[in-house]
Amino acid sequence: MVAVADTRYSVLALSDGTPPPALNDVIERLRATLLPLGRENERNMLGARIDRFVSEADRQVILLAHGAGCRAAAWWARLSPSHYVQRVAGAILVDPMVADGDSRFASPATLLPFRSMTLDSTGRIETLAREWGSEVMPGDSAARGGGLLRLIDRLSGAVVAHDVRTAERLVGLG
Repeated sequence: MVAVADTRYSVLALSDGTPPPALNDVIERLRATLLPLGRENERNMLGARIDRFVSEADRQVILLAHGAGCRAAAWWARLSPSHYVQRVAGAILVDPMVADGDSRFASPATLLPFRSMTLDSTGRIETLAREWGSEVMPGDSAARGGGLLRLIDRLSGAVVAHDVRTAERLVGLG
């Protein structure tokens, strides 16, 4: 079921603390790299650490972020050089408002330069998701029976479909 995400993309997970069980399961199953946000002084280097992962990945990258990691991903997308950001196929943003995610990182009010899905278990992210240009998904869509894996497949499938449409337009088929 996860063949597309597992073989076509490198997955980078950003989490503030221990990821919730459903997210941790996905990180393990996809052999994703977990990049914890860390202490205040370590967060100053977070953008450089994301840049390094993206530049060294042998495939396009899917970002998988939780809590304050969602806002960190949005800031990274806004501030990093475009040649890094262009290597990101999309992002799954899980509960950006959980815990203190809204106080540690203010959100950049800008569209993300890649497709994204935002999962919400709080009912408070509509405005934030709209600022990011993100599709809002109910938080429980990830909690049961591999739901998060299905969302990653859906995201990666949409990216592939977009790439095919773009290629067809370029060669005059579309």
